[in-house]
Amino acid sequence: MRFLVYLVLIGILAGLGYLGYRAIQHKKAQEAVAPYQNIYGDNIYINDVNISRMTPEQALVAVTNRMHQSVHSWSLDLELNGWKYFTLNYPSLGINYSDEQFYPFLNQAWALTHTGDVYQRLESINHLKENPYKVYTTKQELRDGNIDQVLEQIAAVANREVVNAEMIEFRPDDRQTPFLIRPEQPGVTVNVQEAKATILQMAATGESGTYQIPVTYTPPTITVADVKKNLALRAEATTGIAKDSTENRTNNIRQSLSNINGLILKPGDVFSFNKVVGPRTIENGYLEAVEYISGNLETGVGGGICQTSTTLYQAALLGDLGIVRRSIHSMPVNYTEKGLDATVYLSRDHEIDFRFKNTTSSPIYITAHVHKGTSSRNLACTIRFYGEPIGEGITRRLKSVVDQVLVAEDKMVPDRKQLYVTYKDETQLISKGRDGYVVSTFLQTYQGGKLIEEKLISTDTYNPRPTEYWQGTLDRW
Repeated sequence: MRFLVYLVLIGILAGLGYLGYRAIQHKKAQEAVAPYQNIYGDNIYINDVNISRMTPEQALVAVTNRMHQSVHSWSLDLELNGWKYFTLNYPSLGINYSDEQFYPFLNQAWALTHTGDVYQRLESINHLKENPYKVYTTKQELRDGNIDQVLEQIAAVANREVVNAEMIEFRPDDRQTPFLIRPEQPGVTVNVQEAKATILQMAATGESGTYQIPVTYTPPTITVADVKKNLALRAEATTGIAKDSTENRTNNIRQSLSNINGLILKPGDVFSFNKVVGPRTIENGYLEAVEYISGNLETGVGGGICQTSTTLYQAALLGDLGIVRRSIHSMPVNYTEKGLDATVYLSRDHEIDFRFKNTTSSPIYITAHVHKGTSSRNLACTIRFYGEPIGEGITRRLKSVVDQVLVAEDKMVPDRKQLYVTYKDETQLISKGRDGYVVSTFLQTYQGGKLIEEKLISTDTYNPRPTEYWQGTLDRW
């Protein structure tokens, strides 16, 4: 009996001892787990960020800060021709983050040391000390569609069609720059696919910096130099306006020049002076001035415009254009050499025209002005032809040669009414005559100052005019 009591006591003591041991072990476990009650366990990493012994709030900040640094650690400036069009970064390519995406990973890491009883939690805490826990958020893929959109926007601005140089305005009154030329521009095409492939590679490797967008240039087929080749000063002719030229005469020259100034002759076109200048009337701006009519000096509306036609004729010769119709005056004029004049006349029943043809393969652009001459008191009439060049180092001159002088003879006019003289041995001057001339005109071509060609243009005859006298008709007794 006593033995049995001992056994019971021993059992009770053993149970109490076990319970005490368990209590001690539980207390030790609680004491070991207690420091981790509000923090993460040791050796816990999210995206290589050590969140060990951090509170959930601290862990979220640490993880998001590291992600922020990673996302914004790469940038790429897209440049073209010195202009920065766009700056790429990971967010612009669809790689970004939000706090919410880390919640599952943080919760899972939290559960490692905060799930189960105190012993399970302690076991997890101790396990982590030897076996680190590492987890990574899902890797995001680059969205190449975003690159396409950026490059297409750049291409919309940078791409341009090739533009050939072109003469867009003829300004005949601008003597320094008569032609406004639009310069050529090469075509530009952004190489989108090449750029896209390179950008994706740089983004994947984290290579930051500046990227020059590749383009393809298409050269123009016509340059400013090409345009200027057919806008060369082909010919220039000037005749001086005499000091004693009246204001009316000078006005008529200006008026006729204004009709010609700015004219463009296409290849094959024939210029007609009378058609372009039109009738010489008061209504058309012409005034009365001295002119040659049938060998006599008379006053008529439009007097003086033959100086315009003469200057135009000389420009046509120097430009080596085709002379279609041209007539000389009945006598030499004082504003040019013999053989270099061209007279014009227009009335209802009679016409003398000057015509020439553009025999080149390009347009002829004409400027015509009255301007100051060699001195401040003198004026001059100048006509310029622009078009195909006459050749490198080539200049042309006109040469007038008097081949023969036709001496004027005396002509006796009987005064049958005895108005001026009576007897046959009496004479009285009616009009003074003038000599005539046979004149050859040559076009001389020089290269580098050396005469290389001399071509006969025309041979003209100015008929002499006899000196006329009244002569009596009666004999003396």
